[in-house]
Amino acid sequence: MSVTASAQVLTSASQEDKPGLSTMAFISDTTALSRVSADLFNMTLGKANIREGSIDAALAIGDWPRNLDLLIVDLADAIDPIADAAALKTAVPGGCIVIGVGRVNDVALFRDLIAVGFNDYLALPFAEGAMARAVERALDLRQRTGGAALSGQSAAKDTTPRTLSVIGARGGVGATTTAVTVAAMLGARLKEEVLLIDFDLHYGSLMLALDLEAIDALREALDQPDRIDALFIQQVAQKKSDFLYAMGAEEAPTNDFQARPHAAGDFLKSIHRRFRWVVADVPRGDPVIQRQVIEASTDILLVTDLSLPGVRDAMRLQQLVHDVAPAAKLYIATGGAIDARRSAVKVSDVERTLKHKVDCQIPADTAAALSAVNVGKPVSEAAPASGIVKALRPLVAGLDTPDKGAGVARVRKTASLFERLGRGLKK
Repeated sequence: MSVTASAQVLTSASQEDKPGLSTMAFISDTTALSRVSADLFNMTLGKANIREGSIDAALAIGDWPRNLDLLIVDLADAIDPIADAAALKTAVPGGCIVIGVGRVNDVALFRDLIAVGFNDYLALPFAEGAMARAVERALDLRQRTGGAALSGQSAAKDTTPRTLSVIGARGGVGATTTAVTVAAMLGARLKEEVLLIDFDLHYGSLMLALDLEAIDALREALDQPDRIDALFIQQVAQKKSDFLYAMGAEEAPTNDFQARPHAAGDFLKSIHRRFRWVVADVPRGDPVIQRQVIEASTDILLVTDLSLPGVRDAMRLQQLVHDVAPAAKLYIATGGAIDARRSAVKVSDVERTLKHKVDCQIPADTAAALSAVNVGKPVSEAAPASGIVKALRPLVAGLDTPDKGAGVARVRKTASLFERLGRGLKK
């Protein structure tokens, strides 16, 4: 990828003092490249970084300037322009204006690009001045709608793809209910589409709880994630509400599907082309999928009950998180039917044993959980006054907040882990 055009820097002191748009462009058509350079010369004070290339070159960039105001990309050679556009939009800063160019003059393509976050699309060839007008329209709209400001101001929201894995230390602690509720609350809070995935291919109950159709294609997607495109995601991800989508399977127990190495991680990378936020309900009975999903996660919510076996298994899972996803942010929650006031194991015992604070204490609100399942909705919609919703609200509020200190509380890898657990509970 060679830089073939870079606008000249103006020497006038008065012009240098003016703020200019921080701009990058990837154009493969030579005529369009020179036209874009000319159109943006004054807007960028001649400092636009204009390169010969397509959206593939843009997707290859790993670290985008946080003050990037404008990005122009050529979609002409993209095999799946919508999927590539969605992936690019999740990578660039949130306040960046993105405009696509291409050879296809189709209103359906334009609408799909707008739906994934692009600001405009121009079909080639376009007249002189067309790009400048498109940028001005986008800037005007951003100013009127209160969008992120220009250079020097941070974007309102991070755009990094995030995967939150929810896993129960024991069966019956409410991990699936928690995953559904967190996903629904997160989407409503961010006003952003969130995808909920049930990775228990054989016995998952997530789709059943939401009264949605389970799709067998999920197993195929895990087996061949490189074949996932925008059309596949549209067909397999079932829409539950404006901001909540779900995906799950109901494989026969006789199906002995074995995930290949890194299948879940590759699958999630493909899914993140369409959804920035993914909430995964991680199975306890499939250690291969469990390990792969945890390894690909940026955030992990571990739910345990207040029992000796629950804390023991929470300790094991905490060690697994430390081993395979040391950079992930770990949250600990207590749940299940055991009443904290009557249990011999207290929250303080859990914190002392795991050497990690309990971030959330989820009450056993059976009535609210049953009501949600009966109507096929998340608890946050079926019973918004439930104690489950109240307990999860602070955790959800902090999920999308930058945390420079994020990281898993480290656990010593010694043979005395269970002994330490026993000592902690006897105190």
